Amino acid sequence: MAMKTCPNCGAPVESSRTVCPNCRVLMKEKSSLAPYLIIVGIIVVVILVAAVLLMSSAPQPVTIPDPAITTPPTAVAASAPQAPSCIIAITGSKVPPSSVQLRVMTNQCGSGDISELRVTLNGAQKGTLGTNAGASKTFDGTSGTNNVIVVAKYANGAESVIFQNAAL
Repeated sequence: MAMKTCPNCGAPVESSRTVCPNCRVLMKEKSSLAPYLIIVGIIVVVILVAAVLLMSSAPQPVTIPDPAITTPPTAVAASAPQAPSCIIAITGSKVPPSSVQLRVMTNQCGSGDISELRVTLNGAQKGTLGTNAGASKTFDGTSGTNNVIVVAKYANGAESVIFQNAAL
């Protein structure tokens, strides 16, 4: 006859018995459903966590398309330095709740023609943007609309507005 061990006292017990003859503890058989119930419980928890994460994800940045000013400026006075006749294209987008992201899309100016791209947001100088195509930077603005101006300073001393958007 097959034997099993009492989980309480460790005494050998016949497999047909439900009570240990040594310590009188009820011999419970393990449920064959327990591993399946544990797996189902883990799956339910994973699904609930995934649903909560998907519902509370951060809002995505809103891109507001706008044309970039790509025409070179006209000379104000004959004595002022002339900006090179090259094209710099910049695009801007609002990053909720209060930031503005600017990106240099193209720069067809020669190497060293531009010394810096200065960014002004709502009348305050906010810093500079890289001059190479693909350069990108996010600037702090307001939660409402922002007036953005980017001025190119050229190596010869000339300056010109290359991007202006009053609705970012």
